[in-house]
Amino acid sequence: MKSYKFSHTLQSCVAAIGLFALTTSSTASAESQSASHAQGGQLCALGFSAVGQPGAVICKNIMTGATTQSVPVGAMNAGPGGGAGSLARHEKHVLVTNQSQNAILFALAGGELTSPVTLQTDGESSLSGVLSDRGAYVLTGTRLLFFPRGEMTAASSQPLLVADGSAAQVTLAGDYAYVSEKNGSLEAFSLGRDGNIRGHATPVTGVPAGVIVGITGAGDLVVAPIAHLATNANQSTIPVVSGTSVAQIVPTKEVAACWAANDNGEACITNPGSMTVSCGHLGSEAFTSYTSAAASLPGETVFDIDMMDTLVGILGKSNGAPVLLAYSRTKQTGDFLSLINQFPLGTATATGAMLLPLQ
Repeated sequence: MKSYKFSHTLQSCVAAIGLFALTTSSTASAESQSASHAQGGQLCALGFSAVGQPGAVICKNIMTGATTQSVPVGAMNAGPGGGAGSLARHEKHVLVTNQSQNAILFALAGGELTSPVTLQTDGESSLSGVLSDRGAYVLTGTRLLFFPRGEMTAASSQPLLVADGSAAQVTLAGDYAYVSEKNGSLEAFSLGRDGNIRGHATPVTGVPAGVIVGITGAGDLVVAPIAHLATNANQSTIPVVSGTSVAQIVPTKEVAACWAANDNGEACITNPGSMTVSCGHLGSEAFTSYTSAAASLPGETVFDIDMMDTLVGILGKSNGAPVLLAYSRTKQTGDFLSLINQFPLGTATATGAMLLPLQ
């Protein structure tokens, strides 16, 4: 494992804060870009009344908090905190998992979810999913399945290493699909050129023992936060994986590094134990910067996170109910985030976070 130098900014944890002011860019072009994304963004989550009850993909305008769409889906498999990646987008498609049976693939047209198609999981619950140009990957409690574009049945699948129901998220990077199982297993599946799963699950070496929930793939790298180290449940660390081994481990003073997302060379991680979000710039081999407290978060706890262009969207909880938090980032502010808006989702509970264009 190589050693890398990077900037590492640490701040004290803050349990609750007020609304941040939106930071404006010092250049007209950056300001225009940020404003255009802010005005054209939706932040979505899976809202539902209780586990086992039908859910809906609920999207809000990030500037006004107004509901832009509410699309019914099936019965929900699990509540917040146990998994990640229940909402995934890629180009003109959105994949919905955390379903008691199967998964649902939507077309994305003009910012709206349309033309739902059911992906068959042979009666198993879907826990997480990810999309690529070649098709959809759906994670169940025991297997990883691949659905080629246009197909409703899996063309290939492989069993998980542990398969005890603790599987949390699937992501893609390089020539592999990666799966996190919360008991500490991070495994890689070799993929063929057609997207099919060609290899059995291979353990990623060098990952510290502990609890893994959310992971995110960027290029050839996977950011796989250890939320709770086996040696100290109040300590987290941030491994970066390349291939089937760890390439970098980033220390952090934040607590419970649980969910991760990336876009355009930047990766962010939510830390519900510290009520912060960490962000850093990813190079081709490792983080080149990492700010442990890029923003302090309001509310009681936080869950899933998503990133799109200059926007960062987070699912949280405040006054016992789900809330959505929309942040912005610019080159001028580096890894640091500024809060644009926060608003209630309007349901009893929720999972997932997904940013979409407004049109």
